[in-house]
Amino acid sequence: MLKNEQDTQVRDAICAHAVWTRKLSECIDSGQLEKTSHDISCDDQCAFGKWLAGLSPATHDPAMKKFTTIKTMHTRFHAEAGKIAAHVENGDRAAARQGYEAPHFKRMTNSLIINLNDWREDFRRFT
Repeated sequence: MLKNEQDTQVRDAICAHAVWTRKLSECIDSGQLEKTSHDISCDDQCAFGKWLAGLSPATHDPAMKKFTTIKTMHTRFHAEAGKIAAHVENGDRAAARQGYEAPHFKRMTNSLIINLNDWREDFRRFT
């Protein structure tokens, strides 16, 4: 895989997940989702998740040492976002807002973005 493709995929993932997190807030406000909570909870439905699922990292590749961490964080992000979305589907916008504003969801979101940025640096450094 080319270095530029990796960088582009991770950069796009950072942007897409940041934008999507803001959209989730708007969905909570409106009470309407663009996708089902089930689809949101699946980590292989977004472009980045599809890309991750297709990777077969070599264990000796230093640029891929964060792969498992990133994959786990991405999965947890989608699972938690799916729970928030389920509250929206059930008409409980207050519970959805509470989940969205919970410190653990904010930390999870921020940690994913930080780790994705670190992974981009690894690709630049090691490939």
